Amino acid sequence: MLKPLSKKLNAFFITTIMLIITSIMIILCKNYIHMEQSNEIIFFQKMVTQMIYQLEDSSQDFESIADFYHEYRHSIFCYIQDTSGKMIYQTDSDFPTDADTLLERFRIQTKKEDTFIITNDNKPTTNQSGIFEFNGTRNDEYLGILATIVMPNNTACYLSLIYRQQSLFDILTKQAFLYASLWFLSLIAVTIMSYFLIKKALEPTEVMLKSQKDFIASASHELKSPLAVILANAEKLEQLQIDNTEFRKSVKILDNECMRMSKLVKDMLLLASSDAKTWTLCKNIIDIDTLLISLYEAYEPICISKKIRLRLEISESSYPKFCADGERLFQILTIFMDNAIHHSINNKQIEIKTAVAAKYITFFVTDHGKGIPEDDKPYIFNRFYCADKSRTDKSNFGLGLSIADELAKMMNGNVGCEDTDGGGATFFVKLPLK
Repeated sequence: MLKPLSKKLNAFFITTIMLIITSIMIILCKNYIHMEQSNEIIFFQKMVTQMIYQLEDSSQDFESIADFYHEYRHSIFCYIQDTSGKMIYQTDSDFPTDADTLLERFRIQTKKEDTFIITNDNKPTTNQSGIFEFNGTRNDEYLGILATIVMPNNTACYLSLIYRQQSLFDILTKQAFLYASLWFLSLIAVTIMSYFLIKKALEPTEVMLKSQKDFIASASHELKSPLAVILANAEKLEQLQIDNTEFRKSVKILDNECMRMSKLVKDMLLLASSDAKTWTLCKNIIDIDTLLISLYEAYEPICISKKIRLRLEISESSYPKFCADGERLFQILTIFMDNAIHHSINNKQIEIKTAVAAKYITFFVTDHGKGIPEDDKPYIFNRFYCADKSRTDKSNFGLGLSIADELAKMMNGNVGCEDTDGGGATFFVKLPLK
């Protein structure tokens, strides 16, 4: 009984904790991305500053210095021109966007921000601008810096330096394995922790339920003997030739209540056997036609006496081979029939029918009574549940449908209920053919 609750609690606990862990990991991931992007900007600035210092040194030519930074682990594209705008040197570009397009977009970006190089008394000085961010043609992102370099002979040249930023995918790929490993390890740890915590939390409830089940089983066994004695003596009293109306009425009430109590004890013993896992199945090949006809013949007199029409629908084609416990299946169908008769109205009809699928066969008992309220539907297969909260109906203990549910589960099937068109309820049991 506690297994479904335990599964739901485990699922809720694991989902909640993993959502929290996932949220924390997303925040950490965002911080990591921001840190990587900031480090890239700082790295680019340092590389450009170092490159400018080297280019100022006339002992090395432009080509060797520019090529060195281009072939570095994080390549920098370098475009050098003189003060008249004539290109002096340009490194090869291995970026997704071609060099001319990059330079054009870089110049547009610098013009937007009114970039200029500071000079002193109209004399050029070595200087560099801030960092510009712009996009290529293939969703690639770049950083750019403009710089002026003054040589020892007071000649100047202008540098356009472009660096490709790492994409979001590239940044995440570096830590993907780490984050994925942490997430799965967290899931395993939370699952194990959830299992033991919930198991520990439900232990007192399990002990209490077990003691209740043991009490019901013991009480049911103990009640069998006195009930048998009372029934036997009630029969003797009924056989006495006492012509007294009150006496006869009292004996009849006594007999009816004893039969009612006997049925309750029998149902409680069945459920106790189910809880103790001592129920056994006797599977054999069932003739479905014979089973349905037997059910019809058993309830036809009862329906006639209550002015209820009983209809049996048997398939015109032969039924497939069906192996199950015939006695248990018949018991389920009798529970459905008792329920249908109890809730049917005079001159209404009860229908018994089947539906065969590739792997399953379903038995239906349909009534056209008052139906089941929506609020009661989730609970009708619970033990001792009665839709009549006042329990004025003494013939119903709320155990029949729960017994049907237990029996169906034993045979790897399931029971259910749905509304009947025009009013009423249809109960069904679905069982595997093999």
